[in-house]
Amino acid sequence: MLAQIPATSNWVGFQFRLNKADKWELLNDVGYRTIGVSASSYTHYYRNGIRYMFNEKWNAGAGTAFFFTRSSYQKSNHEFGREFRLWQDIAFRQPLRKTFALNDRFRIEERWFNAVINKAAYFGFRLRERLTVTKILTDKWSIEVGDEYLQMFATKKFLFNSNRILLLAVYKLKNEALLQGGYIWLKLPVSSQHVFTLNFQKNITLRRRSG
Repeated sequence: MLAQIPATSNWVGFQFRLNKADKWELLNDVGYRTIGVSASSYTHYYRNGIRYMFNEKWNAGAGTAFFFTRSSYQKSNHEFGREFRLWQDIAFRQPLRKTFALNDRFRIEERWFNAVINKAAYFGFRLRERLTVTKILTDKWSIEVGDEYLQMFATKKFLFNSNRILLLAVYKLKNEALLQGGYIWLKLPVSSQHVFTLNFQKNITLRRRSG
């Protein structure tokens, strides 16, 4: 199966965020990842959670996720393995001069995988460290470059899981919406993949009522 990993994949996502009182944020995230350049799904998922803003620089979040991943890269295989996930993270953003910002996020994931035809059920504990730099180009456009490293403990082994080199562009739409697209070079334990990504993010802010 590993020898059949496609050279490319498309990742499409939609994120909905509800902000309340400048401190709390409710998160909803759905995504779809393809086999190669086709429309066939390799993974689709739903992730939710809650985030608390300590101040302008620090925030923390936690939540759940449900992933459905095909048990092989063959399009004729219609078996999808189910994964339930808990996640927790802490994130930091530091402005650098007027148009740059440093972003860091450390995330922990507890992952429960159901059995599929070619693998027994198992539990995985994964650590993720994502470091990026944002460059603001205009009031509408910005770019983000960085790296995310992932390592997982499973079956009594703590091993490299993947590494993602990120090159992303962000465009601000009207009504607190963002469109993000770009490229990820995904390094896997025995292969690599070119990923093209497109995400739409919508923010809704609940304003405090004036007394």
